Amino acid sequence: MTSWRPPTREPDALRAALHDYLRNRAAQVFLTKAATLQSLGRAEIVMSNGRNLAIDLRISPVDISKFANRATIAFTVEGHAAENGTGYEVNGRIVLDRETLAYLSIEVSPTVVNSSTRTG
Repeated sequence: MTSWRPPTREPDALRAALHDYLRNRAAQVFLTKAATLQSLGRAEIVMSNGRNLAIDLRISPVDISKFANRATIAFTVEGHAAENGTGYEVNGRIVLDRETLAYLSIEVSPTVVNSSTRTG
């Protein structure tokens, strides 16, 4: 891991919604001490652009290490999201401080897997 750097631009509405979803749900899985793939549950949220986004993600612990003398745990993220006729496959990684459950890193990469265009 590298040291923290401020974002160079504001995340788009989709990425911001995925980050919020993960921030609100991922730490609860760490508290269960499960070492397997864990569902974070389905949710439908309103993005900053006013559109609805359905999210269903899972995380799995992959690495326990240290960062700047702090014990950390890393999770992989996988799942799907959909909004207004467009479906996304979501992959990423989360790094949590084991003691405080503070997020040291959240990375998500949504990829369009299907899109319907409306005519009318």
